[in-house]
Amino acid sequence: MKWELKSYNEDYLTTKSSEFGESRLISRLLLNRGIDTKEKVSKFLNSDKKDIHNPFLFENMEKVVERIKKAGKNKEKIVIYGDYDVDGISGVAYLVIMLRKLGLNVDYYIPNRVHEGIGINKNLLNFLKKRDAKLFITVDISINNHEEILMLKNSGIDIIITDHHRQIGVLEDKNQEKELGILTINPKTSKTYPNKSLSGSGVAFKLADAIYERYGANKKILYDYMDIIMIGTVADVVPMTDENRFIIKKGLNNLKKTKIKGLKYIINYLKINPRNITTSDIGFFIAPIFNALGRIDNSKIVVNFFIQEDDFKLFSIIEEMKRANKIRRYLENEIYNELEEKIQRLERPKYIFMKSRKWHSGVIGVVCSRISIKYNIPVILISIKNGYGKASCRSIEGINIFDILKSVSDKLERFGGHDLAAGFLVSEKYLGEIEKHLRQRLARKNRENVQKTLYVDAWLNIEYLNKRKLHEINRLSPFGLDNQEPNFMDSDINFLNLTRFGINNRHFKGFVRKNNRIISVIGYNLGHKLKANNFYKKNLK
Repeated sequence: MKWELKSYNEDYLTTKSSEFGESRLISRLLLNRGIDTKEKVSKFLNSDKKDIHNPFLFENMEKVVERIKKAGKNKEKIVIYGDYDVDGISGVAYLVIMLRKLGLNVDYYIPNRVHEGIGINKNLLNFLKKRDAKLFITVDISINNHEEILMLKNSGIDIIITDHHRQIGVLEDKNQEKELGILTINPKTSKTYPNKSLSGSGVAFKLADAIYERYGANKKILYDYMDIIMIGTVADVVPMTDENRFIIKKGLNNLKKTKIKGLKYIINYLKINPRNITTSDIGFFIAPIFNALGRIDNSKIVVNFFIQEDDFKLFSIIEEMKRANKIRRYLENEIYNELEEKIQRLERPKYIFMKSRKWHSGVIGVVCSRISIKYNIPVILISIKNGYGKASCRSIEGINIFDILKSVSDKLERFGGHDLAAGFLVSEKYLGEIEKHLRQRLARKNRENVQKTLYVDAWLNIEYLNKRKLHEINRLSPFGLDNQEPNFMDSDINFLNLTRFGINNRHFKGFVRKNNRIISVIGYNLGHKLKANNFYKKNLK
């Protein structure tokens, strides 16, 4: 890993500090993020409702709302179908709440990750038939298979697809989409919507915004429940820019006095102070509990968590979530330890490609991420069951795993994802061929050419670190993709009493001392960085 410290001419920094009306430190942090004019500074630091784009900038939004209003007028059953991750679940829960408040006849369906996967299956078709559904709306998920679309259309069901992933299959062809009568809302494919980085739940919010606009309903309620959309947005790790900043700021603020009874319980259970909650709390503590049910059992329970008001039923849901989370941790650690043993026998691997019939397909994604982060290499893990391999893929800066998968898409049952994270389903008869191709592609990548870079924002003397300065830095929050928490650098520091903690000693904690100042520190997911000679067991005197 190389370190890179951005430097500026002192006169330039002084000029910009005066122009922004900010301290030199904050001005440096803003410039490091490409925020170089007074107007950009104001928008970044003071994001509010005016940053929300008009939902009708989506080409199909008017037609989509017309179809939903028709369903409302004719008392048609609407079924909302979502992905089983936190982003999809959040979007489904939000739309169900918003549409029911308008009096629409709405139900929802979340597929079982292990037994159903993604796509139109017999269980879903029976669900739609029993409810006499006439309108099918997806959240955070597309239907790219021609036959699956025809199955729904032949059942007399209209289809609205809301998603934010790059399109593959049928939906790449706009003519086919039009011929099949599908209406799609997707910022990635829109030529007119400015924010390409909305989450799946963020797209659900845009749909609700448009519906309330045409119904002439009070939009205040859309923002009162923004904490649901915020959780999905943070969990999906989208850029903390544009309207995403307002969505997250508003959602975090809502958690102080959330209207969602279940969230009050879960925050209390996790012992998080709602007044000081951050995106890290959402990403590391809250989202994993919601994800656990989708990975181990059924994500539909999490939708119930968001919409349920009955205390007894909520208690049962939360106990089920806690149980699933414990199982998830156990299974993850079992696979992680197995992989670590194997990796230790390899000599500086460029990538990891491993498969097993024993692994639970619902948890390999998290293990994939942990291994990829630790060794800074692409990782592909495949769980094989019932004649199919379900894969989770994680990559590193400079190696686009989505494009690599696209090169073998004709042999995959389905696939999807992003540049750095993807997944696929493959028939076992093609698994050997796919493995050979992916290994060849990954082996050709030179890890040295994609060496990870740690960008350092500024030198900061920890002797002068105090609450006022931390508050000043925190004005740049919420932090996340494209607005990472600032990295600071200092020298002549002594580490004291460093110890690992957490599952598999994943983290470390201790103290640092500079001159006469001692500060406690925590290194999340950095336990592996401590080797025997890094430990300092000194008395704090």
